[in-house]
Amino acid sequence: MSELIFDTVSVRYGGRRGLAAVDGVSLTVPAGKVVGLVGESGSGKSTLARAAVGLSPISAGRVLLGGVDVRKLPRRRPLQMVFQDPYSSLNPRMTIGESITEAIPRGVLPGRSARKEEVARLLELVNLDPDRADHLPGQMSGGQRQRVALARALAGRPEALIADEITSALDVSVQGAVLNLVRSVQRQLDLSMLFISHNLAVIRYLSDIVAVMYLGRIVEAGPAEQVLADPQHPYTRDLLDAAPSAHKSLFDLEPSATADAEPPDPHYPPAGCRYHPRCPVGPLVRSDREICLRADPAEDAASRRHAAACHFSESEGHEPAISRGASA
Repeated sequence: MSELIFDTVSVRYGGRRGLAAVDGVSLTVPAGKVVGLVGESGSGKSTLARAAVGLSPISAGRVLLGGVDVRKLPRRRPLQMVFQDPYSSLNPRMTIGESITEAIPRGVLPGRSARKEEVARLLELVNLDPDRADHLPGQMSGGQRQRVALARALAGRPEALIADEITSALDVSVQGAVLNLVRSVQRQLDLSMLFISHNLAVIRYLSDIVAVMYLGRIVEAGPAEQVLADPQHPYTRDLLDAAPSAHKSLFDLEPSATADAEPPDPHYPPAGCRYHPRCPVGPLVRSDREICLRADPAEDAASRRHAAACHFSESEGHEPAISRGASA
C-alpha cells in the first residue's frame, strides 16, 4: 500500500482560456484507507481520476504515489483504475482469462501454468468461478463483468486503486454485492483507494474520508463520519438534503430555489465563491454577504473545519475568516 497524493492538480482543455475541468485540486488518499469523492455530474471527479492514470493530461501540479510522480512510473504502474462501464473496459473478443492475463506485469509470473493459476486465484478473489476464464464478456452479466474488471485491475499488483462510479451502471439488486466485495478486497489487500460516486449512501458505507467536489474544486474534505454528520459547506448540505433516506422519499425533497438553479458554465466560473449563484445562505439570499461575490474562500480553506471553501462555514451567522475588500 502507498499514499496517493494529488498536489494542486489542474486539467485544462483548449489552452489557457479553455475549460478547467479540474482546478488546483489537492487531495490525499492515506495508505490503506478509502477516500470517497462525491459530487454532481460534471464536477470533475472522473477527470481527476483519469489524470491520475494518465488518460487525461495534467496541465499543472502532480500526482504522487508513494512519493513518486506517476508520470515517472513505468507503463505498468502500480496504480490501477476500475471504470464505470465494465463492458466497454473489457475487450469483447478476448476471453476473461486472456483479459486478466494481459494485465499481469511481465516477468512476475513466468510460465503459462503460473499465469493460469493466478487468473484462477483472482477470479476466486472476486467471487467468480475460475471456469469462467474461458467465457467472453458478452456471456456474463453486468455484475459479473464488473467483478472481472476488478480482477483485471488487481492483476496489475496495484498499491492504490481508483474506482470510478463502478456500481452506477448495475442493477440495484447487484450493487450491494459488488460494494461488499470491494470493501472486502480493499481490507484484505490493504489497498489505498479513491472511490468515486454521486451516491452518498455508497460513500458513507465504504469511505474513511469524504471529499466533496464542485465545479473542478474540492470544497470540503474530512473524516467521513464528521463530514456527513456535520457538513460545513452549503453544497455538502444540499447534497445531503437531496439524498432520499429511510425517512424521506424522492417526493418529500424540496430543494431551495438557489440550489435548484443550473450550475454555472465551467468555461466561465463565477468570481469569488463558485457556489454563490446557487447557495441558499449566500449573497442572493443575504445582502450582507457580498464578500462571496469577490473573495475566493478556497484561498484560506485550510484554516476552516473540514477545509471548507466557504466564508460562512461554521454557521449562518459566522463572520468570514477573511475580510479583503470589506468596507470599514
